Amino acid sequence: MSVATRRDVWMLARELAEAIAETPELQEYRRTEDAVLADPEAVALIQEYEAAKRAVKRSRGRPPEEQQALVERFLAVEERFNAHPAIQAYWNARVALDAFMDRLNAVITFPITGQEAPKTKGGACGSGGGCGCGG
Repeated sequence: MSVATRRDVWMLARELAEAIAETPELQEYRRTEDAVLADPEAVALIQEYEAAKRAVKRSRGRPPEEQQALVERFLAVEERFNAHPAIQAYWNARVALDAFMDRLNAVITFPITGQEAPKTKGGACGSGGGCGCGG
């Protein structure tokens, strides 16, 4: 493919963005994000998790028993967080989307960096192979 101008590059980038928006990874991410946001219990649990995590980070310099209590509280919240089905579906979708985007970024940056895209199962582009597309 020949690209004559910067405008051509921007147009291709827009086309790529539109194509990414249609991928199963992004669709699942959006679906699970919507499910979490529609679940008041999940939203409250995420806020509690983040608050407990911040409390542990800010606890440096406090007495050890106070630090331990904050860590124990965080671990209890984390256990509930990890067990919540909507949050876990969202987390799994996020991990899958991140992996997809990492593979895509490796393919895009190869001509710039010269570093090979990550290899998946054998074969050529479109077969889940050497290009890293997973397709």
